[in-house]
Amino acid sequence: MPESSIPQSPKSSLDLLASIRIDQSFTESGGSVRKPLMTVPIRKPSKNEFVRVHPDHHIDCYSIELKEEREHYFVVNDIAQYVLEFIEPVRLRLTVTRQGTVFLWPVKLPRDDRRGDTWRRSALEASALAEKDWVRIAADMGLGAYQPYVATADYGDPKWPAESWEKVTEVALKGRLIDSLEHTVVRDLLGQ
Repeated sequence: MPESSIPQSPKSSLDLLASIRIDQSFTESGGSVRKPLMTVPIRKPSKNEFVRVHPDHHIDCYSIELKEEREHYFVVNDIAQYVLEFIEPVRLRLTVTRQGTVFLWPVKLPRDDRRGDTWRRSALEASALAEKDWVRIAADMGLGAYQPYVATADYGDPKWPAESWEKVTEVALKGRLIDSLEHTVVRDLLGQ
């Protein structure tokens, strides 16, 4: 290799910076990345975040909520009859924050055996409102219900995940499906 084609050491700090600066066209040449969906939390929106709820992606199912651990488990229909006292009917809703964080919101469904269940009804109504508007919800103890707040600013359209609804739920439910009476959560609840 001729000596004239060998790169020379930078002579000044400006030359050094110029020698390491990436040409901004690097993304055009395959330098861009895709962030795979590895984790999907299952939780309620916090009182400080505006969210949108996908109008088509939801499923009604049975949940066991371990409040101290802040964990939700989902019970297959064949097992539900054995743990009736611990399960809650929920509507899992695909939800996204303004920052693009994807999660499933387990909205507890109103039950016929609970008179005046305003907490559940108001959460369900707020989740429906979030199908069209950016909404945040906060518990209002005086009202005895969740109070939704609709953003007046234009936050634009939500950024839904590129993955299918089936893939999102598969990621979210990984390790959270109770499909046997031998499951640790069932055994703990039944004292076995």
